[in-house]
Amino acid sequence: MSFSIEAKIKELIRLGLDPYHVAYKYVVTSRAEDIKAKYSDLPPGSETEDYVSIAGRVWHIRRHGGIIFIDLYDETGRIQLVARRDIVSGNSKLESIVRLLDKGDIIGVKGKIIKTKTGEVSVLVNDIDILSIAWRPIPFHEFGVKDPEQRYRERYIDIMLNSKIRRAIVSLYRVEMEMRRILDEKGFIEVHTPKLQPIYGGALAKPFVTRINTLDMMVYLSIAPETYLKRLVVAGLFKVYEIAVCFRNEDIDTTHYPEFIQLEAYQAFADWNDMMNLTEELIAESVKRVYGDYKLEVERGGENIVIDFSRPWKRISLEESIEGVLNTSIRGKSREELREIASSLGVEVRDVRRGKILEKLFEKLVVPKTTNPTFVVLFPRDISPLARPYRENPDYAERFELYINGLEIANGYTELNNPILQYYFFKEEEELRKLAGGEAEIHPMDKDYIRALEYGLPPTGGVGIGLYRLLMVLNSLPSIKDIIPFTITAPEDVKLVSEELQHLLEYYLKLGSNKS
Repeated sequence: MSFSIEAKIKELIRLGLDPYHVAYKYVVTSRAEDIKAKYSDLPPGSETEDYVSIAGRVWHIRRHGGIIFIDLYDETGRIQLVARRDIVSGNSKLESIVRLLDKGDIIGVKGKIIKTKTGEVSVLVNDIDILSIAWRPIPFHEFGVKDPEQRYRERYIDIMLNSKIRRAIVSLYRVEMEMRRILDEKGFIEVHTPKLQPIYGGALAKPFVTRINTLDMMVYLSIAPETYLKRLVVAGLFKVYEIAVCFRNEDIDTTHYPEFIQLEAYQAFADWNDMMNLTEELIAESVKRVYGDYKLEVERGGENIVIDFSRPWKRISLEESIEGVLNTSIRGKSREELREIASSLGVEVRDVRRGKILEKLFEKLVVPKTTNPTFVVLFPRDISPLARPYRENPDYAERFELYINGLEIANGYTELNNPILQYYFFKEEEELRKLAGGEAEIHPMDKDYIRALEYGLPPTGGVGIGLYRLLMVLNSLPSIKDIIPFTITAPEDVKLVSEELQHLLEYYLKLGSNKS
């Protein structure tokens, strides 16, 4: 730690202005963007008698003769502070604070609203309190932290500096609020399902395994809330949803992360068409409310494109979408014929299911070409163990996936409510595991879930929407980790201020013991 920061805190202590001793709260009456909007019509060079109290972080300090300009950032944005010599001079507290103030410090400011001669709405400083100091120098890069490792290791700094990332994280929670509003108005009930489960289920994925010591029992972190939400439909909660944290012990790449958030909703007496309509409404109306329009300009591959969320959205079958790229028919082709086509395109599929080959072809040929929201429907039944067979052809499932700008965003279907077939499909999955030597992603047998179905699950539609991926699209983010506030990094040995400045540690410990 440099001498300057040590000298600064010692001076604050000497003056009785140590924020860790005197600053326990600060009354804030106004926010930066609200002030600028309210006084936007103020003539340049004018002063009001309207006093405000604001707080935030010091960003830049510029000294011009007898005037000091300070850029202050709060949670809404930036506002300029103006400290004039005629006000500062003679005020020993204000003089000391202005002298000691540095980038990164968190301050509270009282003053009246003015507009400078250059036309900028500002606060003419009458009083400043230092509420906390930046012990470490903050890398004031315009677009955030440059070092990729530091970006995720010290995520709080990246979010602080990168306004695009900060807006994206805020917009995630605004989208969640809008989706909640829509579902609540439709009579859906939000619930919480267990995250520690004796049998994982609701998706084809590898789980995390942990242990409950007091029960001497191995359990799994939830990969999806699906089977528990449908148990609640059996119990009589006919419209139910959860914005759920899910865990899948799989790859980490630009579109996958082991811990993620998805919204899952289930509605009794509905089918896949109802759930596609609901998905359209949830996403389209949330985009309109949060971003201001159904049409949103985003970046893809270094170019700006426009995604149109206006309803209705395109619907196309899985096989039809593949045929549109291959310019040849694949419906009715055998597993071996499909495998040859896949091999010729460099697509390796070890899974024995015909549906899995089609899915891999689809991911290779079709997904990268999607831009506007598109429902892909009629997935093969053999890769849809929880979906109801298609009413016109049981080789398919009444299942859809939603794709936007090259990313899978949602998955839904008419739920399988026949306990006899559900037991059979789970048995099929078990046999597949044996054939694949335990490597295939399969749904395990869940007898309690089947027992719940035996009490009677009404005809039901369900959908899961990946919120992190959706917000990646909406905010032109290249990696799912950019929308996640905090991700896992390896532990690092950090040298802390308290380790370097032992005498300050002793001072604060003594101060605390004296107060007690």
